[in-house]
Amino acid sequence: MNEFGNFLYELRKEKRMTQAELADKLGVSNKAVSKWETGDAMPETGLLLPISRIFNVTVDELLNGKRINDENDASEIKETKDNQNLEENKKSETFKPSEHLFTRGKEEDDEENKTLLDIISGIVCGCIFLIGLATYLFLGALKGMWHPYWVIMPCCALSCGIVGIIFGFFNKEKCRKKMDKDENPYVGGICGLVMLVCIITYLLLGAIGNLWHPCWIICACGGVLCGVLGTVGNLLVYQKKKKEENKVIK
Repeated sequence: MNEFGNFLYELRKEKRMTQAELADKLGVSNKAVSKWETGDAMPETGLLLPISRIFNVTVDELLNGKRINDENDASEIKETKDNQNLEENKKSETFKPSEHLFTRGKEEDDEENKTLLDIISGIVCGCIFLIGLATYLFLGALKGMWHPYWVIMPCCALSCGIVGIIFGFFNKEKCRKKMDKDENPYVGGICGLVMLVCIITYLLLGAIGNLWHPCWIICACGGVLCGVLGTVGNLLVYQKKKKEENKVIK
């Protein structure tokens, strides 16, 4: 174990806290806590402050792997804690609901941390939408086919959802975060793909072939299939979690 891992292990034992209890408090898996203590990994930056609060130490002490005992360092600790509290108070005072209403609670850092895959996904979706709009206007204005081909627009929008899900499968960081939370990073995406494909198929058959009535069964079958996939995915995650817990106990 490294200094951080040793220190975290000692703090946890002082609190008479198990790895599972600490993991629950932080919203991570037992495996993640075990890796921190063995030195195989370090917690994300955003978790350092919650860990320091749980064990009543500073972030500096966590990173240094020891408590600071002399008077000068003790005053620095107090100053650090005061600064942390001041920053939190500033955040709470400057919080404006209107700023988060239209950003779905996303912080500015989220915009800066966009990956190349996110940018490419956005470009592809924009191209799909523009091509769909141009095609619809062409068929409507020049060919007078406004009615059956209105289906192009919702199908393009749904196709953008498919593109986003597919690109999400290749985002290793997002998949890793879901795995740390004991979630299957692929089941939700696969279920989304199934439902989107079913809806697109239903719209095309309904609008162009006027098969609204018999083809509603497509969406119903898609929902059932998603339920089965979700159940299987949760079982796989549960089994994997149990195996990891058994290894930690041993």
